[in-house]
Amino acid sequence: MKPLLSLLEPFRRLDLERWAAFRPSVPPVAVELDRDEMVLVRLRRRRHGRPGLEAHASRPMPEQGVGTSILRPNLGATDETARRARQLFESTGTRPGKVVLVLPDNLARVSLVSFPERPPNRRHLDEMVRFKLRRSVPFRLEEAVISYQELPGDGSELHLLVALMLRSVAEQYERVFEASGASPGRVELSTLSLFNLCRGEMAKAAVGGQDVALLNCARGYFSLLIVRGPRILFYRCKSVAEGGEERTAIEPGMNRELATSVSYYREKLGGQAIATTFVRDVTSPPGARGASLEALGLGTVVPVDPASGVALPEGLRLDAAVGQQIASAVGAASGRGE
Repeated sequence: MKPLLSLLEPFRRLDLERWAAFRPSVPPVAVELDRDEMVLVRLRRRRHGRPGLEAHASRPMPEQGVGTSILRPNLGATDETARRARQLFESTGTRPGKVVLVLPDNLARVSLVSFPERPPNRRHLDEMVRFKLRRSVPFRLEEAVISYQELPGDGSELHLLVALMLRSVAEQYERVFEASGASPGRVELSTLSLFNLCRGEMAKAAVGGQDVALLNCARGYFSLLIVRGPRILFYRCKSVAEGGEERTAIEPGMNRELATSVSYYREKLGGQAIATTFVRDVTSPPGARGASLEALGLGTVVPVDPASGVALPEGLRLDAAVGQQIASAVGAASGRGE
């Protein structure tokens, strides 16, 4: 796993290694940033059992906030963003030490890549991955940081999950949080952090070996991930239009894209049926899209519940909307994959 860490050293590391049942040390504080707000979650580690939720809070992003695509590294006024991050730490009584940063999926390119056989060494694999990516990335690979992680599989084929991000994007986030007094100890993507939170529940839902999905409806994009057994079978992230009409425009566009994804899953990936889709949605009231998603062939729709991954203080019940808001940050801070 060492090459994974060194490849991503310019922005610490994109945490893909935990998918192989590793448990790297992670700070129990995570901050997720999206186009409209930043969300902080602080957990309390326990020697046994689930970590406990100690604090959570949110602050609006500056008007010109997080960029909306892999080609738009835009944090707006970095001084103002750093100031609001400091406010977030202060309001929750959190010391701004090491933190996990959770970034929007559409600031990175995530691909599932397969090779007919394993190359003889890591250098050859690096070259093969870069050759595979070169024609599908709209910038020079020398301008990016790249990570890849082997996925479970049968036979001699090699299956990888590959992630890359513009170096300039990574450096902006690092500078902003260093200016707030924090130290980014890890960088993750929203849906992959969400998968970390939900993986145990997804495994339980895979009755009789059926496939299970995870849908993240975030501000500015949505991502669909489909799992078959221990392996990620499908991943797609799609940006949505911005502007005052976004709330009304997202629905038909998202439904078309999801229908296309489900069709591809069935025709190209041998998908029979998706048993359950776990949904995190911060763009509409909890459960509002359930019926339309089930009609698209996504099986039984279940809202993501952060309480499945962390212990809540006695007597506390999370509001459903708040649970959706903090879910990715909880998954990033928990460092759990079971």
